[in-house]
Amino acid sequence: MNPVNVIGIGQGKKDLTPAHMELIMSADLLAGGRRHLEMFAGDHKGKTLVITGAIEQVVNKIKQAMIDKNVVVLASGDPMFYGIGSTLSRYIDKKLLKIHPNISSIAAAFAAIGEPWHDAKIVSLHGKTSQKFPFSSLTGESKAAFLTDKNMDPAYIASMLISLNLSGFRFCVLENLGEEEKEKISWFDDFSRVAAHKFDHPNIVILLNSGNCRVSVPHETHIGMDDTLYRHSKGLITKSEIRSITLSKLELVKKDHILWDIGSGSGSVGIEASIHIPWGQVFTVEKNQERIPDIIHNIQMFNQSNIKILNLDFPEGAEQLSDPDRVFIGGGGSNLEQIINTCCLRLKEKGTIVINTILIQNMETAMRVLKQNGFSCDMVHIQVSRSKPMPYGDRLEPLNPVWIISGRKPQNKAEAQ
Repeated sequence: MNPVNVIGIGQGKKDLTPAHMELIMSADLLAGGRRHLEMFAGDHKGKTLVITGAIEQVVNKIKQAMIDKNVVVLASGDPMFYGIGSTLSRYIDKKLLKIHPNISSIAAAFAAIGEPWHDAKIVSLHGKTSQKFPFSSLTGESKAAFLTDKNMDPAYIASMLISLNLSGFRFCVLENLGEEEKEKISWFDDFSRVAAHKFDHPNIVILLNSGNCRVSVPHETHIGMDDTLYRHSKGLITKSEIRSITLSKLELVKKDHILWDIGSGSGSVGIEASIHIPWGQVFTVEKNQERIPDIIHNIQMFNQSNIKILNLDFPEGAEQLSDPDRVFIGGGGSNLEQIINTCCLRLKEKGTIVINTILIQNMETAMRVLKQNGFSCDMVHIQVSRSKPMPYGDRLEPLNPVWIISGRKPQNKAEAQ
C-alpha cells in the first residue's frame, strides 16, 4: 500500500517547491478540486480525479489506487486547516498520509491587510446550512475571519450583523487571493452596502473590532443570573442558586452540544446553557401556551439565537427534536416516567440527564427509571435560604428544597451491565 501525498498549493503554483512539483508530475492519480486540477492541465500526464461532495466515493477510489499507484491529493493551502487533509484522516490510516502544508488562505488574507491573526476567531461557513454560526458571540472577539461559500457569502454575514444590531466592526472582503490580476480587497463601514456588491468566489471576510462592537443585550451575562432579569409566571422559574448547580451537573463541556430543556417554564436554564454552547442548539419545550410569551421575551432579552421553542406536551412531538447530548427536565407532572424513558432512548451515548424536582414521589421515579435504563445516577438535595431585611437586622427565608438527580448514559450495552 503506497502512501498518499496531500499537497497544499498555497496561493498558486509559485508557492510550490521543486519537490512538490516532482511529486505532482509523477503522480499516477492526481486528485483535487476542478480549479486545482486546471492548474496542471497539459503538464500532468497521469489520471485525474475531481473531488466532489460525494466524499466517500472519492475516498474509495483513492484507497483503490493506493494499492499499486502513486496518489497525490491537491489542497488549497494547509490541508489540515478546514481542508481535505482533515477529511482524509478520518478514512485513511494517518501513517499512510503525508501532509505538505502551505500558506493557508487565512494567513494570506491577514498578511494582505497587514494584520496579525494569532488573536482572531476563525470560522468556516462552507456547507453549513443546518447549523448556523452564532454571530452574537462576536462581541468578545477583536478579529474574526470567515471562509465563505456561495450561500453563506459576504452579504449573508452582513445581514446577520445588521439583524443583531451588532456594530463596531470594519468589514473587509478579500477576493481571488494570490491571483494578481483578479485579487481585490474591499472595506466597508456601512454593512448595508455589502449586499449591493457582487463578489467573486473564492472570497474571505475579515471583521476587525474598532473597540466599539456591541450587541443589544442590556446587561452582562453569567451563570445564575438574578431571577428578576427573567419574566416568569407565578414564580415558575428555576431559582438562580439552583440554576447554577443544575448547569454544573449538565457538564456543558463542548460548544456544539444539543440540549433539551423539558418543562421550560421561563426558559432560564436553557438560556444560560445556550451561552455555553454557542455552536450548539437548545430545544426549549413547554406544554403551557400561556408561558411561551415569557420564554420568547427572555430569549430576546439575552439575544440568544441558538434556542428553538416548541409548544408540546412532551413526549408528543419528540421526533421534531434532534438527538441530544444533554437533557434537563424541570417539569413532568404525572407523565414524568414516560418523559424520562423517551429522553433515555434518544440521548446520545455518554450523554447526561439532569432532573430537578421538589416532590418526593418524583425523586423516587427519576432514580428508578434512570437505573432501569442502565444509567449511573447521582442525587443531591439542595436547601437554599435567602436573607430578608428586618427592622433591626436580617433573617433567612427558605426556598423550597430541591432534589437534583443526574444520570450518565452508558457508552454501550456491555457497560450498562
